[in-house]
Parts: sequence; structure tokens; C-alpha cells
Amino acid sequence: MEINPRTALSYSFPADTSSSGRSRSTAFGHTAALEELQARGCSLATKVWVENHWSLVLWKLAGMVALDPKSELDPGRRRWCWSEVMRQLLYRYERDLNGSTRPPLRLIVTRDASVESPMVLCISNITWPNGEANENGRPAALHPELEVTDGWYRIRARVDQPLARATRKGFLRIGRKIAVAAAKLSSQRKEGSEILEAYDSTTLVITGNSSHMAPWHAKLGFQKTPFIATLNSLTPDGGNVAAMVVEIIKAYPVAYIEFVEDEHGRKRRDGPRDEKEETELHSRWQRRRELEAAKLWAIYEKRWSTMCSYAERLEERARLLTNTLEPPDNIHDLYDALKEDPVMAKKILSSTSPQDAGWLVRHIRDRTVQEREEAEREIERELEDLCPVREVKDFCVLVVKDAHTSRRPSNRTAQITVWDVVSLTTCEDSMKGFEVGQRYLVTNLIPTQPSAWMGGSPGSVVYLQTKRNSRWTLIP
Repeated sequence: MEINPRTALSYSFPADTSSSGRSRSTAFGHTAALEELQARGCSLATKVWVENHWSLVLWKLAGMVALDPKSELDPGRRRWCWSEVMRQLLYRYERDLNGSTRPPLRLIVTRDASVESPMVLCISNITWPNGEANENGRPAALHPELEVTDGWYRIRARVDQPLARATRKGFLRIGRKIAVAAAKLSSQRKEGSEILEAYDSTTLVITGNSSHMAPWHAKLGFQKTPFIATLNSLTPDGGNVAAMVVEIIKAYPVAYIEFVEDEHGRKRRDGPRDEKEETELHSRWQRRRELEAAKLWAIYEKRWSTMCSYAERLEERARLLTNTLEPPDNIHDLYDALKEDPVMAKKILSSTSPQDAGWLVRHIRDRTVQEREEAEREIERELEDLCPVREVKDFCVLVVKDAHTSRRPSNRTAQITVWDVVSLTTCEDSMKGFEVGQRYLVTNLIPTQPSAWMGGSPGSVVYLQTKRNSRWTLIP
């Protein structure tokens, strides 16, 4: 019987004496393991928890036995036995349920650890849609779904096209370890949940450009250092590149692109422009905006001056008011007429009673103070229509190569479009510009211009660009 996480649940050890010394007449399977744990006082262990860990423990032990079968002949070193399974289940119980240490996937699904952290996982199952497969068991055109494990728990994994191709070709298969970074968590639940309850509702999303095969001896779980991708390993449809170490071999000057909205509300690009052209255009726009703002302020000032003169004339007609008097019901209408209708304003100024005139003076002055406070916001809104703020992005293009490669020399170079380069800062200090020969650790790049990507032959070029969360760290 081949042992894997799916078949392990149906495996039972031959009937023998349990680790607690109690004789049994039935075989030792996962049900017996739960009874044994509860007999030892492990009250937090549940049927689902035991089934999960039983499967993974047996799968791990089967692999160790296959690697070193001679050890099974020595009773002192034997691993494939009931007592060893119970020892490992007890160890997991103490760490996972009774202690304060939780495994990586459980931390991720409960939202207590970042899913983007670098980690090594093992492929525990591969599911093909509709169950259709060729004679090799690997469909040529179907998109697989993986199941991965950190050795403690399992989660479904959604893969992109490069990883699907690798699975169809057999590079990714059950039992292989894969190093992943910058993963995402896709869940039907907004809040965290326990991983054993989230298998059907939660998926780990991994991409080819942030993944690579891990050696068989790699330790599962979170890793302390980032995984460094090389240019040879990238594909245009492989998604986000978590981290690279590159050396600059050419740096182009900073350029600018302006995004302009046409009459149909669609944005088009103007440019690129060099720094001199951008400075001239920005100065021209600034002068126009200042001119439009001055015109708008002049309109407001003229209106306030007119209302102030009205208040002075009305004040001459006003008489002292007692505290018992209240403003007329139509005071707002009178104010609006003064502001908007010059003919009506003359009539109001000449016919308003002294008592109403006093209230109108007070109302004019209160409204003028209020309008002055609101004028700046109103003018900004009007300026957005007359002379909207320019949407300009600065960038530069760097030609880079791998600063180091692991096994074989890199044939590729990359052109990286670095957006917002003027305000770019490294993790240490403000940057003063990129220079040839500098080496950087750069994170979160994405492929661009996929149709222009070249193969892996010498002199080939690939194209990448930064994102808002890209970071550059200078390597001395």
C-alpha cells in the first residue's frame, strides 16, 4: 500500500500492545490514536485534528523509511511502528494545542502572520479538473489545483500558468518541496479562521516568478531570508517578482509622462518628456493656474466689497434693537436679492425699515465672514474645472543584470522601469540617483511588455517595472 496523505487514513498498524501497556484486539488506526491521546489526558485533541496529523505523520515516516529501509531492521531505530506515531502525535499536541507555538499555515489562515513571508512547503496532492488525465496521469491542457503542507497542516493552492505548466510536465509533483514568497490568501471569510475549518473556503495563491523548487532537505515552514529570483527563472506570465539582487549596467535620465483626460473621459499618455520639457510645461501650467485663481479671487472680492457697501448704507437706516426683537422671516431672501439682483438691491436699500436694516447688516457681515472661510475650498473646486491639477509620473529606465547567479551564468539582462524615481527612498536613506555598478536588493517587481520578452539565449532582454510597494536596498 502506497502511503500518502489520502491513503494514510485507511492504514492501521497490526494489533499489539499499546504504548500505555493496554492490550488491544483491534488494529491501531487514527481512531485508536484519538483514544490513546484522550487516555493520556490530551483533552484538546479532536477527531479532525488527529485525522489531519495522522495522515501527515504517516506520510513523513513512510518517506523516511523509504530513504533508509535498513533502519527498520533495528528495533531501537525503527520508525514505522505505532509507538513512533504516538510519540510524534504527542509532540505535535504539546506544541500545537497545549503550547504557544503554532505552525506557519495555521498562523496565516488565522491572520496572525503575513502570507507574503518566504516559506518552504511540500506538495501533498494535485487535483485535476473533471478527473481527466492522459496515459501519464498528467493532462496536457487542464489547469491543476495543488494542495501544499507545512508538515503540520494542509491548504489548497491556486497556481498561475507557469506553475501549471511545470505541473503538467511533471516538475511539480506530490512530495516535491517548493519555496514560495509574496503569496496571497483568497478566502470567502473576511476574518481569520481555524485552518481545519477553512480547507474548503480558503486558498493560497502562489505565482511562478516568486516560487522555485526547494531541495529535498529544505526545512518546511517560514524562512529567515528572502528567496532571490534570477532573470533566467522569470516568465512574462509569472506574476509578481518577490525579490531580486541586481547590478546596474546602465541608467537612463529621469523622464516624465503626463496622463490627460480626453472629452470622452478616457486617459491618454503624453510623453515621455525630459526634465527641461517638463519644467517648462509645469511652469506654464502654474502661471495659468495662478492667473485663473487671481480672477476668481477678484470676483469674490468684488462681491464682498459690494455687500460691504450695502451694509454701510443699511447701517445708516438702522436703529438700536432690543433683545426681544427677532430678525424678519424673509431675511435670507433679502440677502440673496442684494447679492444677485442690483435692481432689487436699490429698492431694498431705499425701502427697508430701520429695524429690518439692522438685522440685515448683521446678517450680511456674518455671511461675509462665513463665505471668506469657504472661499478657498470653492476656488479650488472651480480651478479643478478651469485648470485641473496635472497628473504627471516621473520614471527612469535601468538596464540591470543579476548580481549573482546560483548555478549557471545569466544570459539575460532586464530593463526595469522605476516609477516615482524622484521621490524614491531606500530602506536606509534618500537616494541621490542610480549609478552604474551599484547593486541593489529590489522587491516587488512585475513583468511588463510580455510580447517583447526574449528567450534565454545570450543577449536576451526582459522587461519589468516597479510597484508602489517596491523597495530598493543598496548593497555595499
